[in-house]
Amino acid sequence: MPQRVVDKAFIRPETSSASLSRSFLAAIVFTLILASTMSAEAQKTSSPLDLPAQQILDFADYLFSQQEYFRAIGEYERFLFLYPNDLQAPNAALKIVRCYFRGNRWQRAVEAADSFLREYPESSLKWEARFLKARSFGEMGKGEKAREEYRSIIADLPGRPLESEAWYLIGLSYAKEGRWLEADEALRQVGSGDSRYWSAMEVQKIVAEESQTHGKNPTLAGFLAAILPGAGHFYCERPRDGTIALVFTGAFAYATYEAFNQGHDGVGVALAVVTAAFYGGNIYSAVNVAHKYNDREERRQQQRLAPYELESLNQPRAPTLSLSLKFSF
Repeated sequence: MPQRVVDKAFIRPETSSASLSRSFLAAIVFTLILASTMSAEAQKTSSPLDLPAQQILDFADYLFSQQEYFRAIGEYERFLFLYPNDLQAPNAALKIVRCYFRGNRWQRAVEAADSFLREYPESSLKWEARFLKARSFGEMGKGEKAREEYRSIIADLPGRPLESEAWYLIGLSYAKEGRWLEADEALRQVGSGDSRYWSAMEVQKIVAEESQTHGKNPTLAGFLAAILPGAGHFYCERPRDGTIALVFTGAFAYATYEAFNQGHDGVGVALAVVTAAFYGGNIYSAVNVAHKYNDREERRQQQRLAPYELESLNQPRAPTLSLSLKFSF
């Protein structure tokens, strides 16, 4: 009996310790499971795939409205990566073209437009992409390529509003290059029932007025200055400069003649050098003035045409909603 009592005394503490250990182990396992579940839920919640499509587009549009064009491009590209089959995907792709265009990245705008046309060839927004592509060529100074694109749009028969828009922009393109006859012919293609009619009429008035103005020929200005100092400046409508050139060159020429006539050869040589300098400077100045005159006239013409270009840029050319679907396999 004493031995059995002793055994029971030893058994009870062991059973209590084992139970406590099992409880502690269960608590640890439960904590680990709970932490793992919470971590998985957190990862799932923070997954970029769960970002709302409209929220991304709204933020991109906000950046666009703030003229943060290149940050907006990143958001539009994020949307296209996460939601390539969304109904608004063509709109986002077109906005990328607009961002590059308004950000003065003309070559990138052309590339983005080409990418849009490959991805969404049946979208109703393709016309605006093509217009932006043509406008980008024009901004790069590639007027002929721009006009080729406009004529290609017309040949595809998009409908009267877009055709008249293309003719209008062709006319503006020719006018910017001072090709008044071609500009007038293109602008005449805009009919009285078209939305661009009154703008085309105003541009035609500018074309008619500017066609009557003529630039100055630098070669002719230099030739006139060589025959008679100051004549090149008078030709370029700079009478004050012409008078100065004539008086000073004439005065030194006369002083040179008198110096040699009176036997002062050394003085005559020095005065001859000064006279030659004034004479050569008079020719160079006349040529330079002719170039400046032409540059000033070109800037003035561009300033007269600029409001009509901005008017065209700010008006939409195609519906802003596309119902195109794109499926990837």
